[in-house]
Amino acid sequence: MDKDKSSRFMLKLVGDVGTTLSAGLLVVGDQSGLFRAMAGAGPLSSEALAGRTGISPRYVEEWLAVMSGANYVEHDPGTNTFSLPDEHALFLTDPSSEYYFGGLFQGLPGLLAMTPKLVDAFKTGKGISFADFGSDLPCSLEAMNRQVYENRLVRSWLPAMPEVVKRLEAGGRAIDVGCGTGVIPITIAKAFPSATVAGLDFDARSIEIARGYARESGLDDRISFLAEPIEALPSEPGWDLISSFDVIHDLPDPLGAMKCIRSALNAGGTYLMVEPKVSDQLEKNVQNPFARMFQAMSCLHCVPQSLAQGGPGLGACWGEGRARAMASDAGFASFERLDIRSPAMAFYALRADRGNSLR
Repeated sequence: MDKDKSSRFMLKLVGDVGTTLSAGLLVVGDQSGLFRAMAGAGPLSSEALAGRTGISPRYVEEWLAVMSGANYVEHDPGTNTFSLPDEHALFLTDPSSEYYFGGLFQGLPGLLAMTPKLVDAFKTGKGISFADFGSDLPCSLEAMNRQVYENRLVRSWLPAMPEVVKRLEAGGRAIDVGCGTGVIPITIAKAFPSATVAGLDFDARSIEIARGYARESGLDDRISFLAEPIEALPSEPGWDLISSFDVIHDLPDPLGAMKCIRSALNAGGTYLMVEPKVSDQLEKNVQNPFARMFQAMSCLHCVPQSLAQGGPGLGACWGEGRARAMASDAGFASFERLDIRSPAMAFYALRADRGNSLR
């Protein structure tokens, strides 16, 4: 045995425990306002930060020690003060920003709480249903993605498909498959007041929340939300835009789902499929922090909930190669990777004329 290698691995394990626990305390700092109180304030003592937030000084002192050890905040030992650099505050303090990571961290406790059930699933080969993840999951998933979707969908992503924008401006039809709490349909409806917009998701709880958001936005008379599986996707009349965001790999029949989508497109319509941006090669993914995150989420959530539906457990990191092959098997005539900059997401535009036979 290489003792040095063993020691290095031990230190890695200890460090990983520290990182995991720090992630939970990052959520505490986010939700209690500690990060926001530090933003732009310069160096602060623990007492000063406690005074700014009204939080118990002893808790603040201990929390700052953890955040300093995790390198989330910076510590000046000479003055025993702590600061949140602007470069860090960008990701931790503004829930309306597309760069905000607080929502991503908020979903971690719920996912990690599933580990006892996952142990049983590993032993039996069975899955864990979406509902078993708890009633908070729809909002947790929303918190991970909402700000990016709202800031980027209309401004950056849809313009990469100018023919889609023209159709929606002219009163075209758009539906988001696996719409969750409805962020995508609501964002489209706001930007294209003449368009017909809908969202479909098999989870009734998610659709209930989506309908509530639509009412709050005054759009409930313009958006139809369907609590149905993908097989119930309406095909008449067809759709000019069908979208799915991190959905296909979760489904019980990904190929069948893509066939349903293809058959529901209008002539010249577009299917926008957004999936994690990963390599087809595992050795490249293990060097990519985003891919490592997706792989862990896939094992904790995507694979078990697909298996629970009788699906193949495709997993979030299925890669572009398999996506292209499945699109071809589903009968799509073209598969285009859109030139959209994103460190985490890959954007594919799939097109096929209605009426062509499926392969």
